[in-house]
Amino acid sequence: MWPDKFNFRYFKQTKNNNNNNDDDDKHKNRNQLRDYILILLFASLLYLNSLDADFAYDDNRAILNNQDILSTTPWYHLFINDFWGTPIRSSNSHGSYRPITVVSFRLNHMIHGHTPFGFHLVNLLLHLIVTLLYQILIERLLNGRRRRITLIASMLFASHPIHVESVTSIVGRADVGAALFYLLALYFYVKFVESDGQRQCRKYLFYTIMMATFSMLTKEHGITCLLLCIIYHLFIVHHFFPFNRENWKKIFYQSEYSQLRYGFLTITISLIILIIFRLSILRYRPTFSSADNPISDNPSVMVRFLTFYYLPVFNFWLLIYPRWLSFDWSMEAIPLIVSWFDFRNLFTFIFYAIVIEFVRRTLYYYSLVSSSSSKASELSTTNNRKRSNHCVRCANFQIKNRHQPTQISFEIDNNNNDIGAINYNHHHQQNIHQPFIFDLNNNDPQMIDQNEPIADMNNNNSSNNNNNNFVRSLPLSKHSSIIQSNDSIKHEIRRRKILGEIDCIVLSLAMMIIPFLPATNLFFYIGFVVAERILYIPSFGFCLFIAVCLEKFIQYVRQYRPIKYFLYICYLILIISFSIRTILRNIDWLTEENLYRSGIIINPPKAYGNLANILSEQGRNDEAEQMYRKALQYRINMADVHYNLGLLLQNEKRFNEAIESYQQAIRFRPRLAMAYLNLGVIYSRLGNQDRAKDFYEKCSQLDNYGLKDIRNHEITRISALYNLGQIYFDEENYDKSLEIYRRALFQIPSYYQPYSLFNKIAEVYNRLNRTADAEIWFRKSLNIKRDHIPSYLTYARMLIKTNRTYEAEQMYRKAMLISSNDTAIYHHYGQFKFNNGQLKDALAIYMKGFELFPDDCDIVINLANIYRELQQPKKAEIYYKLATKLRPNDLITHSNLGAIYHLNGKFELARQSYQRALELKSDDNITKINLERLDRIIQNSQAAAKSI
Repeated sequence: MWPDKFNFRYFKQTKNNNNNNDDDDKHKNRNQLRDYILILLFASLLYLNSLDADFAYDDNRAILNNQDILSTTPWYHLFINDFWGTPIRSSNSHGSYRPITVVSFRLNHMIHGHTPFGFHLVNLLLHLIVTLLYQILIERLLNGRRRRITLIASMLFASHPIHVESVTSIVGRADVGAALFYLLALYFYVKFVESDGQRQCRKYLFYTIMMATFSMLTKEHGITCLLLCIIYHLFIVHHFFPFNRENWKKIFYQSEYSQLRYGFLTITISLIILIIFRLSILRYRPTFSSADNPISDNPSVMVRFLTFYYLPVFNFWLLIYPRWLSFDWSMEAIPLIVSWFDFRNLFTFIFYAIVIEFVRRTLYYYSLVSSSSSKASELSTTNNRKRSNHCVRCANFQIKNRHQPTQISFEIDNNNNDIGAINYNHHHQQNIHQPFIFDLNNNDPQMIDQNEPIADMNNNNSSNNNNNNFVRSLPLSKHSSIIQSNDSIKHEIRRRKILGEIDCIVLSLAMMIIPFLPATNLFFYIGFVVAERILYIPSFGFCLFIAVCLEKFIQYVRQYRPIKYFLYICYLILIISFSIRTILRNIDWLTEENLYRSGIIINPPKAYGNLANILSEQGRNDEAEQMYRKALQYRINMADVHYNLGLLLQNEKRFNEAIESYQQAIRFRPRLAMAYLNLGVIYSRLGNQDRAKDFYEKCSQLDNYGLKDIRNHEITRISALYNLGQIYFDEENYDKSLEIYRRALFQIPSYYQPYSLFNKIAEVYNRLNRTADAEIWFRKSLNIKRDHIPSYLTYARMLIKTNRTYEAEQMYRKAMLISSNDTAIYHHYGQFKFNNGQLKDALAIYMKGFELFPDDCDIVINLANIYRELQQPKKAEIYYKLATKLRPNDLITHSNLGAIYHLNGKFELARQSYQRALELKSDDNITKINLERLDRIIQNSQAAAKSI
């Protein structure tokens, strides 16, 4: 039958509406693309100067000193070691298992080595992707109906200075990468909630779990995205009231909640499995120093309670006012709260009071929604039955539109918490409560005519339904506030698309709180009290929270234009301020010196100590010493600072002061192996070999349990044994020296390269005249490291000793081919030629060495000696004179210069050189004999002159 006039007009109108919808979609897509480009350009400009940054702070340990990112390390090590390269099941492990982040570092290193630009570029690109994905996710949650909220939140996220550490510090890639997978997991879970087919549900749920796993393997707190998914589905989608047993029964027994049940159980089981996996890979509980987390070591329960509960307040304040930022918040950067009367307790009380009140009101709201939904469902079923029995129009309408569910709206009376009027499409029902509609952009109650039908949400021409105004009533749903008949509840739940204000606030707070929970120290102690990069993911919720509140204020004062514009100006000032602070903070991270100077105001001892290290590396020793001593004024028990100060003093040959610094370092850290090693080196230089042996022996016996840098500790222990064996070798106690070297041989770890040790063992065997054994160890050393020059030189000496001069010369030539810039080769090879009487060859070798190393005094002296042997005393005089300039306080150089002056007949100059040599060493017999001969020659000459 041809459609009647009404239906014809309806279809014509629908067609026009569809065309309008296509135009609206195109306009919406253009706006979205423009927003995406805007936010990407904005974020790029803010972090463009970060590409010039160097490696800083933790980057040194995680990248420059991490063997796992080198191509020589097997790939599987990345999955059995922690973030810093220590075996994850070792007692020394930090417990940070982040293989995906380390894999990204290794890929960077494969492309461009240790060039920082590539690492920073990847960090910036990841941040841009996260910013864009954050904007897309908000649009998805809000169904694109609140562009202003999306823009406000995205711009705020892109410009927030708290992100600088995560983006500009290369180590911060763990947080940015985890955030990327975090957002993807949430995005796929939203898709899962909106899916209808079982296959689609399974696919998106699988993607959610996979992304959550990747997030956890990038950084540990990424696993919390699964908990956030559960909260989103329960409280945002279904407004679940957890303190009602009937609600739990609905979830687990009613068919319309099958999707929620499936998602809830799957996510919960996955969460438990991932937590078990994460805990199972740790054999030992990570240990942290008291300086890293001084609160956890405080014996007072009150101090720990008050300070730990203050830390979330402090972190929230950093998000609100990121004026003072620091690379490190350890030690006393945040003073302990030791009294109930500390003023900071007031902020803690206010903060938690607001949180608790909001939770109470939210739960109350959910309880109303839960009871209202139940009553609405019952009334809908009852009235449908009445309608079919008593109303022919309803019956006919149901026959024609049995696939279109009857729609009702309802209102909760705040006084009795009961349902007020229920309005059907054409039935008038008397009730003292007039229902009204909330516009999400308006929130002004609009009275509904009881005799008019409720607006059809599918009719785009309805006066109550357009892009800016749509129906909302309790309970808040995701595509309308209309509660459908009981047979379509399941369909309605899956098609919810629009969040109300309270849903946005709940979601934003959940996104802010849930990922921050592992860092609170409230459930277990961690290795820091505050870390700016840990706030990267929680800032998702913070930015959304600020955007929702600002949008609400704008709506509330929309009729007062001056106030509305004032709010816009305030937001613009905020974005500009955050942008400037971000750019300036990037400058702080450009170099380590800038970074540590910026942290002095927050953490003086740590900042001064690290700044002193940088100044020392730059050769600015006086400034470095001042910084070390300033750091110790703030905190006397910093073993690292004492050690580094001792190292500086040792390099300046201020040995007594260096010894004091090393002893202080050992006092505050009894297992600081490098301090023992350097004390042994100093005492050995001072000639106190017994004390040196004592410290070397103590160093070799230090255990490594619980140490962070086990690799350096073990290498230092082997070095102590190496030096101890060298002392016995110099004392010609070769048997004891061999015993020490063998002891070191059995203690070397797998990552230690033992070629130097093998070379020393070969030297000992050579001194013991066990040349066959010596040759075996020489070859072992060269097999491990083909370019180990000392092995070539010592092997050549052994070959000379056994009259295998041709083979010895081949060793010298190989060494010169491998490293022509090694001064030791010219010394040994030239001496070899000199001893064989090949003076011209020796001269050529030393001359080439002199061209490369003109300040090498030994080469200069050998050149002078060769010219003297070649009967060229004038040329010898030139080099002996140069030697005295290179070593003005050396006895031999002045004595030799005096001798050559003597030979060249320059008796007065010869006397001056001899006298200078005797000033340096008055009992030198050779110089005395030469001076006596000179005096006799002068006397004879004077006597001969008189006789003439």
